[in-house]
Amino acid sequence: MSGIESARAIRKLEKQSRTKGSIIIALTGLAAASDKVEAYEAGIDLFMVKPVSFKQLESTMKEYALIGEGT
Repeated sequence: MSGIESARAIRKLEKQSRTKGSIIIALTGLAAASDKVEAYEAGIDLFMVKPVSFKQLESTMKEYALIGEGT
């Protein structure tokens, strides 16, 4: 199952169970505009293209409150 398919499945389950949406961050080597559009249409919240530094990843996770300060 691809990341796109996974995101669609997660969003479908969330809709069926009426739960709050999870934050889905795509980390990929595919940088075409069409890949980004497909990702967002599948319900992905953020599309990051490799290479990504640990500092960028940490900053993004803090922005989305996935990790706390000092982590």
